[in-house]
Amino acid sequence: MLDLCHLEKVKKRRGKVVCACPACRETGGDREGEHLAVFDSGAFHCAVDASEAHRKRIFELAGVRSSAPPSIVRRPVAAKPLIHPAPHRLRLPKLRSLNVAEMARIAEQRGWPLFVGMELLSGRGLLWHGRVWDGGAEHDAWIVTDSARRNAQARRMDGLPWKCGKAKTLPGSLAAWPVGLEESRDYPHVMLCEGGPDFLAALLVAWWHGYAATLAPVAILGAGLSIPGGALHYFAGKEITLCQHADTAHTKGQDAAQRWAAQLRGAGAASVQFADFARARAIADGRPCKDLADFAATLRAPMSE
Repeated sequence: MLDLCHLEKVKKRRGKVVCACPACRETGGDREGEHLAVFDSGAFHCAVDASEAHRKRIFELAGVRSSAPPSIVRRPVAAKPLIHPAPHRLRLPKLRSLNVAEMARIAEQRGWPLFVGMELLSGRGLLWHGRVWDGGAEHDAWIVTDSARRNAQARRMDGLPWKCGKAKTLPGSLAAWPVGLEESRDYPHVMLCEGGPDFLAALLVAWWHGYAATLAPVAILGAGLSIPGGALHYFAGKEITLCQHADTAHTKGQDAAQRWAAQLRGAGAASVQFADFARARAIADGRPCKDLADFAATLRAPMSE
């Protein structure tokens, strides 16, 4: 049986409860909270993954281990964020450092003049190469993860999407956990990025302006995520530059930046400022930059005020 106190987005329906599947949420899925059904009998079923391994993980995260059965109709209580999962649960491919040709290839795809930022990121143990399985085959991928091994996300080296989209959160990841937190401890300035490409661009931009030695990039790998409560103390006393996405067609990135800023101020950050890319237009087709990765391409030309 499952304990409703450990489930999120709980909704009582006839003969059952519908809620977020904790095993799906652990890897960034089921944001709407509709995958898991828990019946009055105590049986439960995930509509997306009915495998025994998935059921076992659901029970590990929300199962009742005491002899006293829970009441299926009791009032649900909001679950605390899942933090600090056991490092061994993150399933990574064999990792190695990116070579020069691979970094140059990524820089060319992104329109960046140099790959020095990726060299610095790799030197801090935050950027890797791995072969990732998808769609019946293995593909070369660049992977962002850190020494804590709580979260990892991969993108294909050839620039093509995965079956699930542009980015693939690797199995066992705590998708909301920011990448680079452990490595940021000794740096006074944190550049908080949304997504892998901005994370790759951060140290290039910092190096270009001469402050890479005092800055730590930290990535939240999705605009729909909030910073887990157990991660907020890392930001106390830090000067934080928050790189919000400026895509005018969607406000999701801007909403995320405002949400994260409120969390950071509440956590005791020394300062929180926003990087504004809206007026930068030096990318190849003349469109305004929408994010830090776009802005890094403007470094090809002399920057204007």
